[in-house]
Amino acid sequence: MKFASFSIFLTLGLCISGCGSKAPQLPEYQVTGTVTFDGVPVDSGRILMREMGGSQRGYSGEIQAGQYLLKTGPGKMRVEITASRPVPGKFDNSNGTPEPVGEMYIPKKYNDASELTAEIQPDDKNVVPFELTAKKK
Repeated sequence: MKFASFSIFLTLGLCISGCGSKAPQLPEYQVTGTVTFDGVPVDSGRILMREMGGSQRGYSGEIQAGQYLLKTGPGKMRVEITASRPVPGKFDNSNGTPEPVGEMYIPKKYNDASELTAEIQPDDKNVVPFELTAKKK
């Protein structure tokens, strides 16, 4: 019985000590910029940069008042931008309280089917602006 208890504690100790190890931290670099839609700063939204090729890790940040800041790895990135805005006069009353209904207004060519890319340099001086339009090219 003592041997069984000792074996259990030894196994637990080995498992716990292995849980503290960390994977090597990959370098990340600051990226800033502006996001406009039809010439107007995007009030509130999200920007996602995903590595092209390789691990395809993703990095996400908030867009506020047309500005964003995030940290990413270096290299070529596929960029997705999303934003929503309230639809004037439209409310959802499903939970008993009127809540404004929002709409995603950034075209799919900038998010789900994004054509946007960015090349991130291995330094903290990356400034990448995005000027989005509703017009089809």
